Amino acid sequence: MAMYFDNLTLAGWSYEKGDFEIPLKDQISDKRILSRNPVKSTYVYKNEGEWVERLHQHSKKAINMANISNDNIHAFLGVHNGTERHPMYASPQVMAAFPESKGFQMDFSLGCASIIVGAQLAGLHFMKENIENIIMGSVQMTTQWTKNYNDGNAIFADGIGSLAFKKSTNGHLIKYTSIDSNSYFNDMFVMDKSGTYQLANLQKGRDLTEFMISSFSNQLRESCITLKTIPKNIDYIAISCSTYAATKRVLDAINFPLEKTGIECLTQIPHMGTNDLIFQLEHGLEKGLIEEGSKILMTGTSAGFSIATMALEW
Repeated sequence: MAMYFDNLTLAGWSYEKGDFEIPLKDQISDKRILSRNPVKSTYVYKNEGEWVERLHQHSKKAINMANISNDNIHAFLGVHNGTERHPMYASPQVMAAFPESKGFQMDFSLGCASIIVGAQLAGLHFMKENIENIIMGSVQMTTQWTKNYNDGNAIFADGIGSLAFKKSTNGHLIKYTSIDSNSYFNDMFVMDKSGTYQLANLQKGRDLTEFMISSFSNQLRESCITLKTIPKNIDYIAISCSTYAATKRVLDAINFPLEKTGIECLTQIPHMGTNDLIFQLEHGLEKGLIEEGSKILMTGTSAGFSIATMALEW
């Protein structure tokens, strides 16, 4: 489902990775897994009970960056992955972490594409005159439900992030979001009795990569139409595909220069789900790859599986 926005702005953001470093060589012996994930360590939260307060802190940072007052927060969208040692169902702790919202609150768990889904939800609710801003908080605690910090393919790190969306025609404008789903992959992963995800169908794992490549190629073209440009003139891509190898294959398939992407982040910190995109946004700004007027794509995969893309004009 594609959506076009005239008054949706990404006005603030904040994130952090886990505060406790764990060398992977001490945890994972499978060289195939390590070869797909060229990172030396993963990062988890030493004190699992602190993440609720940390989510509140990062939401505050996003609010301050967006110049939104605490008395004027119209909604809070909570994203949770693994906060209950399980990636599904509602998480009351996520909602309780941000009580200031004067409007509605809702939470969902849609994996690495969650902030793009959040932008769609914000755009829909901004059609109401009394909704002017929406805050989104994202908790990635997938190391709780993956054995040895991996699911047999991707290596995970914990992370917390937040975004602030405003109804505005000035700032970092979101022009387009799109989600492409395929129910064929619904049973690719299964959860065992201990609550750990396991890859159940290797062939579907291979097919998923082809689905990602074709879906992202289509969304890239559609985004370019909205941004009134062509693919080679996209300035930066933030992309979350769980492993460096899968991410590189998707980018190589569309002949996009790796130096204009956030793929380097996947060599520094393992996969943080939807927070990859916030981390890579920061990376692009720090490296000078994102400047005023830049045309940016943020794309991620989602459990289920779906591919989602958000196009911004900075």
